[in-house]
Amino acid sequence: MEKAERRALIGFVLVSWIALGVRAGFWYAERRTYVAMEGQVPVGWLLTALDVAPIAYVQQQHSKKRAQLSPQPQQSRLVVLDLNTVDSAALEALPYIGPVLASRICRFRHALGGYHTVQQLREVWGLHPDACERLIPMFDTGSGVYRPLCADTSSWYELKSHPYIDAAQASAIERYRRHHVLDSLEDLVAAIPITDSMIRRWSPYLRLCE
Repeated sequence: MEKAERRALIGFVLVSWIALGVRAGFWYAERRTYVAMEGQVPVGWLLTALDVAPIAYVQQQHSKKRAQLSPQPQQSRLVVLDLNTVDSAALEALPYIGPVLASRICRFRHALGGYHTVQQLREVWGLHPDACERLIPMFDTGSGVYRPLCADTSSWYELKSHPYIDAAQASAIERYRRHHVLDSLEDLVAAIPITDSMIRRWSPYLRLCE
């Protein structure tokens, strides 16, 4: 190979290497620009987030603290009244009971000698069954019957004045006592044409006093 040909070959190789280096340089610059653009975070959004985040955090903590300090609502407790001692004014303050019903409840209590169960409210004339169902949980009977009847000594008038004993039954009790010793209330079952359920109804009120 002649000297001129060698020079031409060397020049061609040098030019090729120079062109390859320039192309590689452009590729590397473009790659860096692309990577930078892909990973770029908008500056405006970042500043807004930094401004809002502390405020939201403070508001959240304040809400939690206020919820902890605010008084919790207390469940209302049902006040239970003694049906054998409550007066008409207290009865009138209750729902479903006006002056007339309050008076009837008190009069029925006095005639009975005391309620032995709150279920006896169902027997008060004029008290609606639905209202009665709502009122019953508001009462108890305390110590119960406070004025019992003496089955062996009470007069005919005293016996028949009780709401559960009519005049005929009072007369039958009186006749039986004239000829027999009343040893137990069960003796009245044989003397008076009444049922066992009536005896059970009488039993909270009748006593043997002698």
